[in-house]
Amino acid sequence: MGKRLIIGLTVAISIALAGLVIIQWRWISATLVLKDQQFNENVDNALATVSDRLERIEAAERFRTHDKGREMLARMDSLARSEERDLMEHIIAMPPPIDEEAGQWEPGYNERDSLITDLVRGLFSTEIYGSIIERVDPHLLDSLVSDELRRRGITERYDHGIFAEDGTSARMDLVDPKDSLILRNSPHSAQLFRNDLVGEPYWLRVHLPDQHKHVLRSMWPLLAASALFLLMIIAAFGWTLRTIWLQKKLGEIKNDLVNNLTHELKTPISTIALACEALNDASISKSPEQVKGFTTMIRDENKRLGLLVESVLQSAVSDSGSMRLRPVDVDLHAVLAEVVRTSAISAANKGGRVELQADADLAHVRGDRIHLANVFFNLVDNAVKYCETAPVVVLSTSSDVKGVQVAVKDNGIGIPKSEQKKIFDRLYRVPTGDRHNVKGFGLGLSYVRSVVERHGGTIRVESGPGPGSTFFVTIPFEHGHPDKITGMRG
Repeated sequence: MGKRLIIGLTVAISIALAGLVIIQWRWISATLVLKDQQFNENVDNALATVSDRLERIEAAERFRTHDKGREMLARMDSLARSEERDLMEHIIAMPPPIDEEAGQWEPGYNERDSLITDLVRGLFSTEIYGSIIERVDPHLLDSLVSDELRRRGITERYDHGIFAEDGTSARMDLVDPKDSLILRNSPHSAQLFRNDLVGEPYWLRVHLPDQHKHVLRSMWPLLAASALFLLMIIAAFGWTLRTIWLQKKLGEIKNDLVNNLTHELKTPISTIALACEALNDASISKSPEQVKGFTTMIRDENKRLGLLVESVLQSAVSDSGSMRLRPVDVDLHAVLAEVVRTSAISAANKGGRVELQADADLAHVRGDRIHLANVFFNLVDNAVKYCETAPVVVLSTSSDVKGVQVAVKDNGIGIPKSEQKKIFDRLYRVPTGDRHNVKGFGLGLSYVRSVVERHGGTIRVESGPGPGSTFFVTIPFEHGHPDKITGMRG
């Protein structure tokens, strides 16, 4: 897949994802507005119902306080209990007489006119002279407001109060005194006793501080599901793009590896072939020194081929997870001394040296001697190769109660900070621009990390461009990390 095609797909999917997020956000915003409007309507309807109930309660109470009204109610209740509906219609249709001996009263037309006149007169006197504080029981008002809100599924705390037309308060019930101004300006209001013919109008106002919390809580399942699905889509999209780019990068690295490996294999094979032809050509006179030179060339190139094959095999084994360790008691000082002795020749060819500073008090660990030796051979070989001057490589050891630490310090070209986390990846090589004076496949450090981790240890690097690099390899004692060493024996 070409780079342009990948970029095009990335842009297209990104635009589609951004559009999906915008549409989802607008839909959620519209739903929140709708829910808020429904909440406001529920509160306003509740206040209107409270106002109606207060007015009915006051009318019923005034009817009961009138003498003739009480007697009428008692008579009507008696008739209702005895289910004498026909008789009641007859009594209402015909003016009944008053039975003074029985002590009962039946209202006639004059009495009913008097009753209506008295009730209307009392109603007007209340409107003119009655105070709103006297007309509204605070406990009854709070009970009615709470009941009506609860009927509509609103259980949040609230403040309520009664205000005149000019905004002055007649009564306020506040949870927090700081909310008085908010309550005064609350949009949730209903006129009390709106059927009054005279008198100043009063308004019942309610403020719910947790209104937005109520709306969000009612939509919480929907919001959570939408957010979860969006995150899943974004994560899947990101993971897919990352996989595509990694696969593309891996394909490029593999192509470079094949090309590099082909070149590296051709060179020693061609050299060996030429040396063999020269030795077999009878027309060419060969002195003992020339024969020795040809055989030395064949041996060196053969060794080079072996190292190339071994490097590829080591990487393949460590990457497949089939590496088998044979743990024994290993003296790291002895292993490092062998590494220094073998690597000193290659360093001396470039005018450098390899040194060992064995300062660890304890240097015996459980591990695979061959693989541990390969770890330090790789590190020293890299230190010698990536040095533009005479290489100086120092291997130093230290120990504590947990394990042994080996530091491999060089004076090479260094590793940029941005590349230090990638150098242990398989097939990765630090970019060097147009310079290709150092051969390799990016397999050594990947193998090194795999071996160290399978021994329960760690490896890290401290470096920067110019001053050289220091690799720190820590191998734990068996008693120090039994949980990690156990897996090494598999």
